[in-house]
Amino acid sequence: MSVIATFVVAADSFPLGSCIETQPSAKIEIERIVPMRQQTFPFIFVWDHTDFAAFERTARSIPEVELIEELDTFDDGRLYKIDWKADCSPLITELVDNDGTILAAEGDTTAWQFELRFPAHPNVSEFFQDVTADSEIDIRLQSLVQEVAYQSTDGESLLTEKQHRALETAVELGYYDVPRKAHLDDVAAALDIAPSSASTLLRRGCRQFFSQQLDDLSLQQ
Repeated sequence: MSVIATFVVAADSFPLGSCIETQPSAKIEIERIVPMRQQTFPFIFVWDHTDFAAFERTARSIPEVELIEELDTFDDGRLYKIDWKADCSPLITELVDNDGTILAAEGDTTAWQFELRFPAHPNVSEFFQDVTADSEIDIRLQSLVQEVAYQSTDGESLLTEKQHRALETAVELGYYDVPRKAHLDDVAAALDIAPSSASTLLRRGCRQFFSQQLDDLSLQQ
């Protein structure tokens, strides 16, 4: 069974940390929708920043960033695509080398919190040893949890009630249609929650649902 590890690093230990250092209320959230073997995370949400133009200027000045492009606008945030240069961060390099995957990542002006999945405990140990040995990053483990395999039974929901409602609302509004008929702001407004909360519910709901579906397909082959 896989292991979920949550750890915290100081904001200045991560390339994007400097982008919001003058904005105490701002947050950056990584949107994980591409394989980690590419060693980058191209999509990020920036929430509650009062000057997004300043954020973009700062991001472009980061040595590891090749290009940053705004993709979508919300009432309290923006969605950006980032093209990274090689080896964008020791954290990401060591994560890939130890077969880890980012489940969630969010940072503010003081620290970044990462929720990672590893195949087994030895992978977690190797990851932390490699990060601390190869860089000056101050990394602190917050939690380590063995992931329990989901056992499907008749009548048992795969999703939490909130996840189910969020996904159902997104589908009804056309959030997943091509072309898209609704945006994250629309889903959040329908749920009466913040766009950042809607993003988290949709992402984790999709992850839970598709992980189970893929497991079921593997068993059938």
